[in-house]
Amino acid sequence: MQKTLSALKDKITNALIVDRENHIYRCHRSIFTDQQLFDFEMKHIFEGNWVFLAHESQIAEPGDYYTLTLGRQPVIITRDKKNELHALINSCAHRGAMLCRRKTGNKNSFTCPFHGLDLQQ
Repeated sequence: MQKTLSALKDKITNALIVDRENHIYRCHRSIFTDQQLFDFEMKHIFEGNWVFLAHESQIAEPGDYYTLTLGRQPVIITRDKKNELHALINSCAHRGAMLCRRKTGNKNSFTCPFHGLDLQQ
C-alpha cells in the first residue's frame, strides 16, 4: 500500500504545472485519465467516507426523489410519507436493472422494469 501511495503521490506531483512568475497553475491531462488514480479515488473518497448526496430541499415533499451517481453507484434519495429521508442503490437487487431513470420527481414506489418487483417508500 505504501508503494502505491508513493507512486500516486509522484504521479500527482509530476502532473502539476506551476509557473508562479506568470501565475499559471495547471495539471497535465494525464491526471484525469490515470486508471490507478481513479481506482484510488473511488475506493478512498467515494466508497470509504461519508459523502454529500443532496440537500434536503431537493426532496422537500413526501414522495419526492432525487437520483445521482455517487462514485460508481447509482443512488436514489427519497422522502417517505412520514417525512423521513432514505437512500438506496438505484438498481434491482435481482438483475441489476435501473429502477428510476429520471433525475427528480415524485412517486410512492419504484418498479423494476425487468420483472416488476415494486419497492414501496
